[in-house]
Amino acid sequence: MNTNNVTDSVSIECDLEDDLGYDLIPMYRILFILSCITVPLGFFLNIIFIITLTFLAKKIFDVNIHALLLSCIAQLPLSLIQGPIRLYFYYHHGCSPLAGTPLCQLTVYLDYIPTQINNFLVVQLSFERLLLVIKPFIFHRARHQTFSYATCLHYVGLFIAIVFPCVYYPVIMQNGASTIDLDDPSATQTCDLWYDREIYELFDLLITFVPYALILIASLSVIAVILYRKYILVNRERRQIGSRSHRRLLFSLHLFLLWFILTWSPWVFYDFFQTVLNLTYSVYIDAITTYIVYLNYTFSSTIVLITFKEMRQFCFVKFGFGRSICSRINHIDLTHTAGPAPTHRQLQTIGSTQVANHATRNHRRIHVA
Repeated sequence: MNTNNVTDSVSIECDLEDDLGYDLIPMYRILFILSCITVPLGFFLNIIFIITLTFLAKKIFDVNIHALLLSCIAQLPLSLIQGPIRLYFYYHHGCSPLAGTPLCQLTVYLDYIPTQINNFLVVQLSFERLLLVIKPFIFHRARHQTFSYATCLHYVGLFIAIVFPCVYYPVIMQNGASTIDLDDPSATQTCDLWYDREIYELFDLLITFVPYALILIASLSVIAVILYRKYILVNRERRQIGSRSHRRLLFSLHLFLLWFILTWSPWVFYDFFQTVLNLTYSVYIDAITTYIVYLNYTFSSTIVLITFKEMRQFCFVKFGFGRSICSRINHIDLTHTAGPAPTHRQLQTIGSTQVANHATRNHRRIHVA
């Protein structure tokens, strides 16, 4: 990094050039302009998600979507807290908290812990989606069973995914890790998590890349199962598995996980080649791929709001998003229900039939009398 840093305060450091000599100010200006759109929009949408989830928690909190909703909840600090912080630092040309300060430690905690919780939950969600595709009622308990093994594994996985990062990072920060590069303290410091033992670096590499690899494997397995059912079993007798609500759930999971893979892949490949092959890239690549990752945190809950029927209807009713749309749809439905008005000839035919029926009834009454 360029050692001629522009420092606005004792707790902030700024770098105007990267190791390759590229000027960083134009990139951070562009990221700031984009963040002025995405950060307030994401803040607004995530607040709506919190309100909607609060009112519908008892109705929609099903075992099939525990991991999905908890993943969205884990992303809320990254969107609501880290979003404005990143906007502030983009405005100051990519300045970051000074390494070793309490502000830097807080930034590291707010970044690593929710990110790792989210990654573990998405891994569990990926494999649960695979199970739901193969066996839709995998989490249903049979009448003769006191408990379901799949449900027990589900809750154990949720517990590990949430508790492990919350314990691991505070412990490792006190034993073998720091926000200062201990290998080269004289160099220009970057606010990040640095390790003084290779075993910690290896473990960090595993918990970073293995979840992404497992998500890819589970997603490819889902595609293989769907293609097998569509093309291999096409000439055999088969029935539609799952209800309409089950298919809507799978559609939501497909979109959520596809959005995760699209937004995380650039950063994962960049970090993999940089860490494993020890290659030096421009800060442009790191900043842009990180910005794309934060788009995942910002808009993942929006996918859930749109694709879940109960949450979408709640937003339409309570926030008035769909009043004009619903009124237009109701107008069209009433028009189709009413049908075309009868013609003059049809009215004459109906009148003649009614007169004939009336005369027949009178003739029967006279005959009986």
